[in-house]
Amino acid sequence: MIWALLALVVLALSWKQLVRLLVRARLGPYRVQVNVVDPKLPRTSSAPRTVAVLGGGLAGISAASTLAARGYCVTIFEAQPYLGGKLGSWPVKLSSGETEWVSHGFHAFFRHYYNLNRFLDALGIRQKFRAISDYRIVFSGGDELSFGEVDTTPVLNLLSLAQRRVYRLKDALKSPTRDLLGLFLEYDAKKTFEQLDGMSFAQFDRLAKLPPRLKLAFNTFARAFFSDEHRLSMAELVKSFHFYFLGHDGGLTYDHPVEDYEASLLTPIRAHLSKLGVTLRLGTRVTQLAREEGVFQVNGAPFDRVVLATDVVGTRAIVTGARGLEGLAPKLGTLEPGQRYAVLRVWIDKAARKTLPVFVISDRLRLLDAITFYERTEAESARWVERHGGSVLELHSYAVPDDIPDDQVKPLLLAESVKFLPELEGMKVRDEHFQLRRDFTSFHLGADAKRPGTQSGIPGLVCAGDWVKLQFPSMLLEAAFSSGLVAANSLLRADGLQEEPVESVPLRGLLAGVPPPPTRSRLLSPSPLGGEGRGEGLP
Repeated sequence: MIWALLALVVLALSWKQLVRLLVRARLGPYRVQVNVVDPKLPRTSSAPRTVAVLGGGLAGISAASTLAARGYCVTIFEAQPYLGGKLGSWPVKLSSGETEWVSHGFHAFFRHYYNLNRFLDALGIRQKFRAISDYRIVFSGGDELSFGEVDTTPVLNLLSLAQRRVYRLKDALKSPTRDLLGLFLEYDAKKTFEQLDGMSFAQFDRLAKLPPRLKLAFNTFARAFFSDEHRLSMAELVKSFHFYFLGHDGGLTYDHPVEDYEASLLTPIRAHLSKLGVTLRLGTRVTQLAREEGVFQVNGAPFDRVVLATDVVGTRAIVTGARGLEGLAPKLGTLEPGQRYAVLRVWIDKAARKTLPVFVISDRLRLLDAITFYERTEAESARWVERHGGSVLELHSYAVPDDIPDDQVKPLLLAESVKFLPELEGMKVRDEHFQLRRDFTSFHLGADAKRPGTQSGIPGLVCAGDWVKLQFPSMLLEAAFSSGLVAANSLLRADGLQEEPVESVPLRGLLAGVPPPPTRSRLLSPSPLGGEGRGEGLP
């Protein structure tokens, strides 16, 4: 009788409904809490501590707001004159005398950024966000690849990619492609990094013989982590696909603010920190970090606790000269940034076509990775276009090739933009703001083995930032904010206080633990003759 009822249920379901049920049963909840919160513990201490948070980016904001809400006396030290780190925004004066705001570049706020979004929702910030219309890749010949209507359920989204001409199923089912693509569904932090952190995506592509458009889709992910295909750890790419595509049912759609980050994000965040009593020392570089008789000294001021939440370049500079903190420099002083990245904001006299989403990925010729149409993204740029006509664009290269000199980056970005937007031929650049930086976290081959965790090994000093190794999958903005939560929880736990909840996508992939195809071990094993084995080209 039970089996008959089960058969009737299966017959009543469509095959897609059945896949959704099976995937959910295997993966578990798409949103999981990764720490245990003991409600019996107190939330505040009768003897609150003083805390110095070094770095005012998302990691620092997360740690500072969490601790200050629990009664800690928190001071944020930020070298820049603005809050926000990579989300920071600052004014620039144009040749017309007008003042506009610029930032490090366009950011996507994905719906599975559970910890960051919970914070933004508590402040009412996301109420004014707008959903992206489509996730799209554009080609220089005019062709486009859309991900906007791809099914959001894992497995079904892979089949949707085939329907949208990203690859052909018959190609994916051929060996060796078939035997290696399963790795993307098998994410397991320990096993994935042991097996793949020494292999680049370029090496994987040679072994797997990926279909061209599927390789392009993977490549856009690779460059988004400030690394070209020859440097990016294959383990990091598998992790990113699990986090962004195969570990939840939110899809690739995301939201974005409709004003500049200063107005939409940073002003309300500063007001929130002020309400909590956080002291902001903006434009204050940390030149001295020391520990004497159990008390930390930051620029000469005493603190009970320290959260080190600067970027990799700032962290390395701070710990190199630290006193009384033996063992810190060997762990953190070797942190390396990724490749150079470039952001070019231009105010031009010609209008870009409006049929594209506000942000598109470009099939890189040599340099250009993405284009943002700011007059359709934020109100400030829209008002500029109303006054002057034309467009406000951002041209972004996430991983500038080593063979392109600094002085050639800007003209090459402009030249390539016309290849993708031919309607801009002959455009006049009225104003521009150019950044060429190298201060983002490296996700290169072997970097994970040297990546520190939250605990520094020094009582009272914890680490936060997207460079910190977390015990759950998380990337980019969400990794930075989540690391601040984890760092704050470490201090709360040490003081006997209740932790804040930390959430994540499922910790393991859909096929994690399933025996791999027997041919895979041969494909991934070092080859004494070179050629097809994993050993070819490894450093």
